[in-house]
Amino acid sequence: MTAIKEITVFSVGDANDLKTWSNVPYFFTKTLEIKGYKVNRVNIEENKTLFTIYKYTAFVFLKILCSNSNHTYFRSKLNYKLTNKKIKRSLEKFSNTDAAIFLTFSFSAPENFKKKVVSFGDWTYLYYLTTFLKREPKWFEKNCLEREKRHIDNADLVLGLFPLSSTFIRKNYSNVNTHYLGNVINSNYELNKDFVLELKKNSKKLLFIGDQKYLNGALELIEVFKKIKPNYSDLELHFIGLTESDTSINANGIHYQGYLNKSIAEENKLYYKLLSEAMVIINSTNDWGGFSSLTEAMYFYTPVITRPYDEFTETYGSKIDFGYFIDQNNTLISCIEKLLKSSKEEHLKLMLSAHSTVKDHTWDNYITKMMDLI
Repeated sequence: MTAIKEITVFSVGDANDLKTWSNVPYFFTKTLEIKGYKVNRVNIEENKTLFTIYKYTAFVFLKILCSNSNHTYFRSKLNYKLTNKKIKRSLEKFSNTDAAIFLTFSFSAPENFKKKVVSFGDWTYLYYLTTFLKREPKWFEKNCLEREKRHIDNADLVLGLFPLSSTFIRKNYSNVNTHYLGNVINSNYELNKDFVLELKKNSKKLLFIGDQKYLNGALELIEVFKKIKPNYSDLELHFIGLTESDTSINANGIHYQGYLNKSIAEENKLYYKLLSEAMVIINSTNDWGGFSSLTEAMYFYTPVITRPYDEFTETYGSKIDFGYFIDQNNTLISCIEKLLKSSKEEHLKLMLSAHSTVKDHTWDNYITKMMDLI
């Protein structure tokens, strides 16, 4: 078998930009290059003008038919045709490509492409509809679901970023070469264990990472913070990804940073400063508590308080020793107070366990396992 030397990676957004999809395309392609592969990056993001036109025409009609539809221009037949032309031109341009990797299940290589094809994603559109929106597909969603199924069934290798979504693929699609290789830490900051543990030792900083999708969890945390703040004068609550205008709440001890772009040096520095100083990371949003940010925080010795949503418990277990689950026995306020009242030895144990749980989830390990399968 000919060794793979050159790989073309297709991503929805610029793979050189850390802002794209929770940093995944950036670390995916950078790690391939570090391992000696020639990488061609192709951005297959949809046309912004056409996206906007669709949003205020067809999408308005679809939202009337189904209020929780997100069938944007990205999933339209027109975008599919235009993107396929871009994919075909790119593979003709990079004619020495030994493998084409798609960081999405929505697109794939042309049928006449004779090299290896890999489909990689967090979850399929069908999984999103049935698991997160908890509904059956509508008639206008059937075409993109059929296309997605064809891409997955015909790929040489299918990789799901989460265990349950990978199981879903194995059950609902015909590709037997579907694998879950573990999750990954999206960090470009060099970790100094002793420095971080020293910062966290006496910390009273609560950290929340997430944008407006997690607003309900943020508002719940703010209400709890306001209740316990009078008992802990040095307690602080820091938000990354949200601003005061998002919550409309200004209270003593609450600090908003908004979105921090890791590709900007000063914002990167502030992001990892907050991560290194945080006593705990909290996201109580139902069904999905910001998996990637929690995992990265755990790598930086940060205990976790979250609800036990399925993908998290499937990855890390239904009982955790690196933080607390909010459940029928533990409220958000009781979890925070339990941590605040814990001894330094108990807190250290949580911190060490958090790091130990995710320390092997490196991009180097992930790409090594992927290339072995390819």
